[in-house]
Amino acid sequence: MPLPDAQQRYFEIVLKGTQAAAGSGVAPAINVFNYYRVTVAAAINKAQISAAFAATVVTPLLAAANARYSPNLTLIRNLDDKTDLPVSTAVAGAGAIATDSEPSDDAVYILLRSSLRGKSYRGGKHFAGTSEVDTTGDVLTGAGLTRWQAVRDACKANFTDAGGNVWAPVIVSRKLSNFVPVPAVIVSAFVSDALLDLNIGTMRRRRTKTVR
Repeated sequence: MPLPDAQQRYFEIVLKGTQAAAGSGVAPAINVFNYYRVTVAAAINKAQISAAFAATVVTPLLAAANARYSPNLTLIRNLDDKTDLPVSTAVAGAGAIATDSEPSDDAVYILLRSSLRGKSYRGGKHFAGTSEVDTTGDVLTGAGLTRWQAVRDACKANFTDAGGNVWAPVIVSRKLSNFVPVPAVIVSAFVSDALLDLNIGTMRRRRTKTVR
């Protein structure tokens, strides 16, 4: 039996995208976000959540990312209920920077912090779609830095869906939470700050196959 709407508070948003082939193969680019419904104003509508998330996070991401990167869809599910099926919603667009990209396993890294201490209360995001023009040597500079700072700020921002529900980003501890019961026992902390690494990071799982 599904949980009453008022008990559906924690939601996971998986943003699934790709980096187009550039001499090798297409590389997947997946990012996972967790949000807590701090204001319950209307019944859950996952399409509305997806639209509000896209306006808050995907829009600045597309403004910062290379044209090779495209978001394809969001998968949204309720973490409080292990039987809740994720709902897929298409996301359109492509990165705005139409210059040479960096390799597919390069990434912009954003560290998420909370007011609590310990590894369970920290998180991070590796964003695909870095561009050569955004860096000087090993670090982000100039207009590229400004664009990725907007993505950083979006990662710690609340958003409101069309129903009036207010969503706040949280760090969910997979180690300390228990997702077996319904409702789940979720241990989390609100995101209090986001820090942008100026140097370009790596995400080895996005590395394309060797070309010979």
